[in-house]
Amino acid sequence: MEQKLQQFIEKYVDSVRPLLKELYTLHWEYDTTGDSSLVERKIEIEKQYKQIVANKESLGQLQEFKKSGMIHDTVLQRQLDCLLNEFGMSQGEPENIKRIIQLESEINTSYNQYRGKIDERELNDNEIKKMLHDELDLEMRKKAWEASKQIGQEVAQKVIEVVKLRNENAQKAGYSDYYTMALSHKDLDEEKMFYTLNRLAELSDEPFRKLKAKMDEELSQKFGIAVEDMRPWHYADPFFQQPPPHKTLDVDQFYQDIDIEQLMIDTYDSIDMDIRDILERSDLYPKDKKCQHAYCTFIDREAKDVRILCNIAPTEQWTSTTLHEFGHAVYDKYIDSDLPYILIDTPHTLSTEAIAMMMDTLSKNPKWLTDFVKIDAEKVTPIHDELIQEERLTQFVFIRWGLVMVNFERELYKNPDQDLNKLWWDYVEKYQCVTRPENRDKPDWASKIHLALCPVYYQNYIYGELVSAQLQDHIKKEVGNGELFGNKDLGTYLKDKYFASGAKYDWNETLKNATGAKLDPKHFVEHSLGIPLT
Repeated sequence: MEQKLQQFIEKYVDSVRPLLKELYTLHWEYDTTGDSSLVERKIEIEKQYKQIVANKESLGQLQEFKKSGMIHDTVLQRQLDCLLNEFGMSQGEPENIKRIIQLESEINTSYNQYRGKIDERELNDNEIKKMLHDELDLEMRKKAWEASKQIGQEVAQKVIEVVKLRNENAQKAGYSDYYTMALSHKDLDEEKMFYTLNRLAELSDEPFRKLKAKMDEELSQKFGIAVEDMRPWHYADPFFQQPPPHKTLDVDQFYQDIDIEQLMIDTYDSIDMDIRDILERSDLYPKDKKCQHAYCTFIDREAKDVRILCNIAPTEQWTSTTLHEFGHAVYDKYIDSDLPYILIDTPHTLSTEAIAMMMDTLSKNPKWLTDFVKIDAEKVTPIHDELIQEERLTQFVFIRWGLVMVNFERELYKNPDQDLNKLWWDYVEKYQCVTRPENRDKPDWASKIHLALCPVYYQNYIYGELVSAQLQDHIKKEVGNGELFGNKDLGTYLKDKYFASGAKYDWNETLKNATGAKLDPKHFVEHSLGIPLT
């Protein structure tokens, strides 16, 4: 039986290896150029790949291998589990799958080419965020925020159609909806996950509301309005994913004239990770028709062709984002190349998010600012405590935003015909304490790209924070000088204990191998949020 499974795997790998390499390359070329001539080929390759992993007979064979109880080799067992997840997630009627691929391509084009408009002026995402960061004219702030949401109106109906098609496929496979099916094939138990998320919501609610009240008081004074008149455009991020600028702490000033590429090289060199090859293949700066977001892609597992896409501006946020994406990239790079093809991958998306989130905290780290950004200690020392507090506030704000996303998305798949515009703002008010604009009935939820093109993803960010906190606690106690920079032992530890095994073990076993224990959220609650557990 093991020999038959090995033959199945070899046939599968031979068929998908060239398709995935071409597909990821086409995605990259399209996202960096906006060249519409690539779209048709990209769609065709994706259809070919989906035909393989949506094959019902192949899924049946895999299920028989699992039921046989005759697969004893642990590496084969793990590959079998990975294939069961991939094939299980991909089931659906051929026409549904083709329609989903077509719609996703159209939606992706809309997001990539979208530029918000204020009156007749087009602005890219960086320009809109800069206005929300700097602008004092309240009417202009409102226009900038509304411009950030215009894409939602363009794509909302297509997103809903995709959601319904995904649900239809999931229901034919025996699931209540796509959200439940996706989690079941991502090594996450939905009931346990929402128990953890609800507990996080409960524990963070009171301290967040206190922090938010202080934040709103400062902003209301800045803008000369009453606290009760605060609305979404009074915050610096279109989704309030990050806290607004501190009234006296201007971290952006530290990044105005830096060589960000050299800064990344120096930082990762200091933990014995070479990113120069990744940097050479990457696309870091804004340009016309380019995707405005940021991501890391693993084009070729065996050749270790890893790249990142960014749209860097001289800000703390983009420095943090670039640190984040290189965190993903070094994970991919240092997976053991001798593993079977299927296992040259991260054990779970949350596992790589943990590393990315760990590294992105450096942008507000006082010691890193002096040692690597070369800011005079006399400028950093007086604001040391404020920087630490600002990072903690960032954690609170992001977790509460993440709770909006996971709860909204779950309900989106339960009933895509409900009043989604209202539901979105219900969750924003509940978890972020941001008052909805009066009489607004627009699909603001659809302006968030993840809901359309990265379905059932956002829980990975929250769990990534939990895993990151546990790793950091272990690193502080056991690894070199305990720092996330200037610590060669950290590189050795991560490469040997966390990266190298790739997907050989599931995400929780990988974490246990690295820290001695499976996930315990107390590390994040106590040390990242500073909430004592009794």
